[in-house]
Amino acid sequence: MSDVVQSVRQLLQDFVAPELREIKGDVKRLDAKIDSETSRLEDKIASESRQLGADFKRLESKVDSGFAHLESLLENASLRAELEATRDIANLRERVTRLETERGTQRQ
Repeated sequence: MSDVVQSVRQLLQDFVAPELREIKGDVKRLDAKIDSETSRLEDKIASESRQLGADFKRLESKVDSGFAHLESLLENASLRAELEATRDIANLRERVTRLETERGTQRQ
């Protein structure tokens, strides 16, 4: 029986143990490769996130600039409309004054 145990032990040492060591080495290499790829992907995600943030800030700046320009245009249009209304009122006053003068009546 001792010879059988010794034979099994020798068989395990000769064939199984080297295979297990080789598998263990393969697992370590795969683990290192996974760690390397994970790190590379994390760096890429961080870089793209920074780029996205910069793109978002540029877009936000353009939108803000567009709204400021639109606000300026609206303000100018409003001022032009007020100026035109003031001119119309002045013209109407002038016409009323002329009509009153022609008819000989005065405003009260």
